Amino acid sequence: MTTTQRQRRVIGLTANPAQGVRIDRVGDLRRTAAGRLALPLSVSNNGSPICDGDLVMTNDEATALHAHLGRLLAESIPPTATERSLTS
Repeated sequence: MTTTQRQRRVIGLTANPAQGVRIDRVGDLRRTAAGRLALPLSVSNNGSPICDGDLVMTNDEATALHAHLGRLLAESIPPTATERSLTS
């Protein structure tokens, strides 16, 4: 799937849980019998549950996700006054 195709699929996303297809986290991470990490998710469409499932990741995949989330979160935190003065 190309980036353009992915962008087309996410057009129309909304914060309203009663509209559109949503995938939400529904529980805590756990280890599988094989030692992978499983993140429980629930899929719904226009507020109606469709199914539940797990996003299963290896340790390397979970580490990469953790790093990516950390970068995105760091970008969303406004710089402190000290940090701003260092870049001026």
